[in-house]
Amino acid sequence: MHIAPASARSYAAAIFDFEGTLVDFQWQLEPAEVELRRAFADLGFSGGEFAHGNYAAMWNAAADMLVPQGRLAELRRVLGPVYDRWDADALSRWALRPGAAELLQGLAAGGARTAIVSNIGRQALGAALSRLGLSRWLSPVVTRDEVTWMKPRAEGILRVLSQWQADPGAVLFVGDSRADVSGARAAAMPVAIIRGGECDEAAFADAPPDLFISRLDELAGRIGAS
Repeated sequence: MHIAPASARSYAAAIFDFEGTLVDFQWQLEPAEVELRRAFADLGFSGGEFAHGNYAAMWNAAADMLVPQGRLAELRRVLGPVYDRWDADALSRWALRPGAAELLQGLAAGGARTAIVSNIGRQALGAALSRLGLSRWLSPVVTRDEVTWMKPRAEGILRVLSQWQADPGAVLFVGDSRADVSGARAAAMPVAIIRGGECDEAAFADAPPDLFISRLDELAGRIGAS
């Protein structure tokens, strides 16, 4: 049996990351993570993930400790506003990446399902999707506020696949970061990475995606095709 290479395959549906993928990457990682490290330290969290981890690694490590204690709501109450503030800062500058609207419109016209799984919070992501005219094409939209663990954990991705009752091998995840590759792989999904987002191409040397793209509309004809 001949198996088509990943670069030639087509997929029934797609799940998209948001920042760096559908829009340009605008989160100010360095100052945001400095503030978050300070906030986690003030709550008594210490260890490698809090000293060196990024914004998602810190949250996931804290959730690992607090969920068994039934204290996730406390984490959201104290740390959520910090994440939301940096989301709002990025929201003020987000612009669509080339080909994003054209791809989503074309996929919707062809009947292909599309969704979002993002580490951005509900408030900023909802505002951005409405402002950019993308809301009508994406369902479900899973933000960090709907999950316990952010990407690179696969929780949000698995939630979409379960809602769709979809074969993960038939759905393409489209992202821009190592976290997107890890999340997709944990969900047994193929993944495409768009260049120019959170991570440069060299960052994927030990965790390559199925394909790299430079524009989202390069995926036209690959998703929803028979």
